Amino acid sequence: MAQALISSALTADTCLARGSRLSEINGAKLTQFAINGACSFSSHRVGRSQWNNNGSVVASLRSSQSPVTDSTTVKREYPPAIWKDDLINSLISSYQSADAAEKEKRAESLIAEIRGMFKSMGDGETNPSAYDTAWVARVPAVNGSNRPQFPQTLHWILQNQLSDGSWGEELCFLTYDRILATLACVITLTLWGTGDIQVRKGIEFIKTHAARLEGEADNHRPSGFELVFISMLNEAKSLGLDLPYELPFFKLINEMRETKLKKIPVNVIHAIPTTILYSLEGLQEIIDWEKIMKLQSKDGSFLSSPASTAAVFMRTGDRKCLEFLSFVLNKFTDHVPCHYPLDLFERLWAVDTVERLGIDRHFKNEIKESLDYVYRHWDERGIGWARENIVGDIDDTAMGIRLLRLHGYNVSSDALKTFRDEHGEFFCFMGQTQRGVTDMLNVHRCSQVAYPGEKIMEEAKLCTHRYLTNALENVGAFDKWALKKDLQGEVEYVLRYPWHRSLPRLEARNYVEQYGANDVWLGKSMYLMKSVSNAKYLELAKLDYNSVQSIHQKEIQQLQRWWKSCGFSQLNFTPERVVEIYFAVAASMFEPELAECRSVYTKSSIFAVILSDLYEAQGSLDDMMLFSQAVKRWDMSLVHRMPEEMKICFVGLYQTVNEIAEQGRKTQGRDVLPYLRNLWETQLASYTKEAKWVQDKHVPSFEEYMENGKVSVGLATIVLTSALFTGEILSDEVLSKMGYESKFLQLMVSTGRLVNDTKTYQEKQGRGVPSAIQCYMKDHPQTTEKETLDHIYSSIQSALLELNWELVNNRQMPESCRKLVFNAARALQLFYMERDGFTLAHLEMRELVQKCLFEPVAM
Repeated sequence: MAQALISSALTADTCLARGSRLSEINGAKLTQFAINGACSFSSHRVGRSQWNNNGSVVASLRSSQSPVTDSTTVKREYPPAIWKDDLINSLISSYQSADAAEKEKRAESLIAEIRGMFKSMGDGETNPSAYDTAWVARVPAVNGSNRPQFPQTLHWILQNQLSDGSWGEELCFLTYDRILATLACVITLTLWGTGDIQVRKGIEFIKTHAARLEGEADNHRPSGFELVFISMLNEAKSLGLDLPYELPFFKLINEMRETKLKKIPVNVIHAIPTTILYSLEGLQEIIDWEKIMKLQSKDGSFLSSPASTAAVFMRTGDRKCLEFLSFVLNKFTDHVPCHYPLDLFERLWAVDTVERLGIDRHFKNEIKESLDYVYRHWDERGIGWARENIVGDIDDTAMGIRLLRLHGYNVSSDALKTFRDEHGEFFCFMGQTQRGVTDMLNVHRCSQVAYPGEKIMEEAKLCTHRYLTNALENVGAFDKWALKKDLQGEVEYVLRYPWHRSLPRLEARNYVEQYGANDVWLGKSMYLMKSVSNAKYLELAKLDYNSVQSIHQKEIQQLQRWWKSCGFSQLNFTPERVVEIYFAVAASMFEPELAECRSVYTKSSIFAVILSDLYEAQGSLDDMMLFSQAVKRWDMSLVHRMPEEMKICFVGLYQTVNEIAEQGRKTQGRDVLPYLRNLWETQLASYTKEAKWVQDKHVPSFEEYMENGKVSVGLATIVLTSALFTGEILSDEVLSKMGYESKFLQLMVSTGRLVNDTKTYQEKQGRGVPSAIQCYMKDHPQTTEKETLDHIYSSIQSALLELNWELVNNRQMPESCRKLVFNAARALQLFYMERDGFTLAHLEMRELVQKCLFEPVAM
């Protein structure tokens, strides 16, 4: 549960939520809400600033525990609007060109191809491993003849030596990988007395490149390299191969091997499943083959490693080992991968890829099928890259927790406990002391979808945040398990924009630039995953992003015209923030079919901004009451009695809400105008109360402030209006469950109100406007400003965890509405991340808005 501060804020609304009373606010009735809330930018009204020449905030912080005694409030001024028509038109993308139809056709083709990739996922597709193929090629025929059991693998080795004399992954040169694979192939060919030319070229490659190992970063050393390399080097020496055995670096590798073996007692190797099972071919002199058989996987392999399994078979003749090797060869014909299967890894990473690239809406069925498969093989102690793995890893486990949880599967975070040592540090495999950036990044992302009370998730968040921060500061920081295009950029984004401050379109825009279509992973050898790193994903993501962006740009132009047609450009007391407000919804509810939702959200938010400013800055309480009465009566006959700017506001509200109501009637199949009118009556009542507080120089209690502030922030009014256009038919029963009694709504409006106040309270107080900080300190005179802020930040974080729970588990709201509420809460956390990002839009939000809405992705 959230801390007491949030709880007290929620308690104040109980009577309101249940409809047990009506609160009179200056003659206007604050009626029961039947709506849920989301992000509004009416909250900027409590965050206005005067501006000096360089645009910095000029605010005088008064005593946080006393009402303001000035007779007038400070006049508010705003920086000018950034996104004028000429700038917008100059930035409009050229996607709407003559070849748009061709691009759409290409996108459709890519969607079909990627669906086919998902459908064809079996045990995992990856590239050949020359190293593992060499080990399998060693296996002698079971009939006792002097020939290989799998002669096709020997033929593959002879046919696949690279031009420089090495074996290994041709697309990416890694000295460790090439030398290990080359040594394995040279030994195998020598053992079978074939390929003399290939052997000579391979030996020459090793002699030429061996010295480069010392200069290559240790992080590029394949898994278990020191174990298997030294073992094979000794074997090569016994075969009389001419290699630089006395090379100092080889001796250093041997010392590393001895040190590693001393840390793992022999009895542990045979008793507990560890990653040693992945490298048994390098430990043949110490393995008790009878005991080790107890750790064999159900599929007959040893941790899915063809090389390790081949070594065990040659020592034991175990039938299940042979069946596994035969199975893999039947699949790949003449070679083997470095591990097989990779079914869980492939599915999880493919789902994560399409989601981060922002193209997941095209593959909903495929995603469900993939996650259903993973869930069927889920183990609460953690999972590995394959369903039969008896050793889990934190990378796949963390990815599984996050993706399964966000898609509604019931999984526990306790699985992370498997991968934590006695010092509280997290590692990829239990018992290992090395960590990589990719696995810690995945754990960090996992920790952000925590539920209340999940201590292990909090510990994981702190541990990985510390690790990733240090990794960025350390130039030599590395990744143990992958070579990725822009891993640094991925880490920088996640640390700057954690999940509750990010928005889906921003993440997609960044990941399109960071995604590597040719990323490689490191096991005992390098390998590629075509279902994870694939140019087809990237091409579709770029086409799709630019296509959707062009739709958004047309909508922005329409909204700009609407703003002018309503006469809002004539209003001098409120800022023009059409594009920034549109960005807040378009960055989450971005799908083309949600155009009406975006339009309604933006217009409703604009009215919340304008009317909050109107009530604070314009006229007397009598004028406010006249405006409120006109809204209550929904009557244009009172307009002639209003000041000119107030007329503009009322006519704009009246016409726009009627238009929205007509759209809603078509969408929902019934009259929604009374519903919308009630929302605005209630909204205006909260503005009236705040204006009266300012006029009376009254600082309310924290409870009273939050009771009204969660209404005046405008979140509820805006989101439920928008929810009518999410594609769901919302019955009265559903609307009531999404109402003010909804915990989801309460948490969201509270976090929105509070995060706004943490960045605007000084400026607000300078204008005589109460804030949550000032009201809390009034209630707690001994609490310092810092203590109050710390308490509120802590309470916000606790409430965000509860929002996570509601997002996944609140089945009373349709999924589209849950996402609308949750993403609106995230938008507010983003806008008020460091400063008042709404008022300071030209400083805080310009780059994000431009990148999201106006900069097309380079094809």
